[in-house]
Amino acid sequence: MSRTNTNPTGPSRALLGWAPALACMALIWVLSSMSMPPLVPSGGPWTDKLLHAVEYTVLGVLTAHGSSATWPGAARWRLAIFGTAVATGWGLLDELHQAFVPGRMSDWRDLAADAVGASVGATTRILLGARLARGPARVQGVQRS
Repeated sequence: MSRTNTNPTGPSRALLGWAPALACMALIWVLSSMSMPPLVPSGGPWTDKLLHAVEYTVLGVLTAHGSSATWPGAARWRLAIFGTAVATGWGLLDELHQAFVPGRMSDWRDLAADAVGASVGATTRILLGARLARGPARVQGVQRS
């Protein structure tokens, strides 16, 4: 009986790695195209910035994941920077896009919150990915039987 390798390699690995980020980007674009998106709480200006940061933290995790799937041997810091840059770049495009949507406005503070969230998400993904790749922590002096 032959075993089939279920781990994709090459371009298919990269495409699968980027699919969640692309889906998240599409969702952000759709929500940004609405004059008044659903589920926007009215808790003041900082609530909006917090939502931006959380939204782009998720995108940062996903873009860093796509980066690590595309370049599995790259330095972790490069993957985190690339993931942050892609997510922040999408935030910039999103803010420009919102300038043309009736009832929406473009705000540099939203972009700043996007960049902070993207950085936190990408860095977290890369650090957790490295930690998971090393396996469970070993307790000194304890042997497994």
